[in-house]
Amino acid sequence: MMILPDENLIFDTRIDTKRLYVSLQTNFVPRNLKKEKTKLYLHITGYAKRERLNLDIEIDSKFWRKENQRLSVSNKESLILRNQIKDFNLIIDNVDAKITNIKTAYRLAETALTPKKLRTELVEDMPRVNFCSFYKKMLLLEKPKVSVGTYRKLTSVLKKLKLYNPDLIFQDLTLNWFDSYRDYLLKLGNKTTTINSNLKIIKKFLKIALKLGIKTPCNLDDIKIGSTAGTKISLEPYELKKLKEFHDSVFINEVDKIIVGYFLLASLTGLRFTDLMSIDRTSAESDFLNFKAIKVGKQQSISLNETAKDIVKQNLDLFVVKYTNQFINRQLKVIIKNLGIKKKVTFHVSRHTFATSFLRAGGKIEKLQILLGHSSLQQVMVYNHIVASEANKEIFLLDNLF
Repeated sequence: MMILPDENLIFDTRIDTKRLYVSLQTNFVPRNLKKEKTKLYLHITGYAKRERLNLDIEIDSKFWRKENQRLSVSNKESLILRNQIKDFNLIIDNVDAKITNIKTAYRLAETALTPKKLRTELVEDMPRVNFCSFYKKMLLLEKPKVSVGTYRKLTSVLKKLKLYNPDLIFQDLTLNWFDSYRDYLLKLGNKTTTINSNLKIIKKFLKIALKLGIKTPCNLDDIKIGSTAGTKISLEPYELKKLKEFHDSVFINEVDKIIVGYFLLASLTGLRFTDLMSIDRTSAESDFLNFKAIKVGKQQSISLNETAKDIVKQNLDLFVVKYTNQFINRQLKVIIKNLGIKKKVTFHVSRHTFATSFLRAGGKIEKLQILLGHSSLQQVMVYNHIVASEANKEIFLLDNLF
């Protein structure tokens, strides 16, 4: 004979070993109804255990109604009091809704929910239920492990998620949700590669959740992200030469000379912005740049060619005066435009410029992988394709023979 659970216990947690539904009861209880002003508590009972949670609400005991666990006043009372009572009830309703969400998440995950766990979930803003809260908590743990730029990117993804739905729970994250969120980001004007990058980060945090025993409504392998590699913009040799001539000219101001100097050095070494800014002047005056790559956490050494040495030598402020990436990118935009270069250039373009220049000069793709500090050859093959496509265009020069 099958015993069906009481419909009132639909959100309670099933213990598979005993085939039982354990009732987890929650009640809002004033601390002392004999006092005019009293604190309101949440009592949680189940498994022969009880937990109490102070809701930080001080109510007027004479307005408390035990039968529906809410405050109530007559229309004869002042509008101010009625609105105050309404606000208190909204707070209680909100706690009730959170409890339902937590019970639902644990029920779907087939995980036992005890009074202590429920109390923890409420105090910690439901890190195992609300995905945005979980993301925020994990982000704090990730901060010491990642670069400033990566942390900024992870924070940006969280901001977008909160704008879309601050109450997003794990059980909402179905395959259909990913499709809907992709459409939302498209309407915001985000590029496909930016959207893919955002979804890749969300998937990353879902993987972390899975390791912590939080179940998701879909198989993560079924979430197809797409390419996160955007168009690799790089400066061609004549554009790089134009920038070098501007750097060496008497017309350049001090700030622009420093910025262009950093950009040219990065174009000659392939260094990331954060790594370049970590180097001091003394180190830069040697034949090698020794540094610890922030992104991969490895000690690296890059040779300075004669052009790079000359840039360091004639610009004494390099590696002494340092600017933020945002400031340099703003100034670069103006400099590039004034030089008549019609490309959207950020400081990171210098790294792409180094890669393509290295291959154009006959460098080996395997050596480029080492110089860029990539763990996989696949990560640098895109530069090989860029140079190969340029070489393919040169075949049309043969038309000039006829």
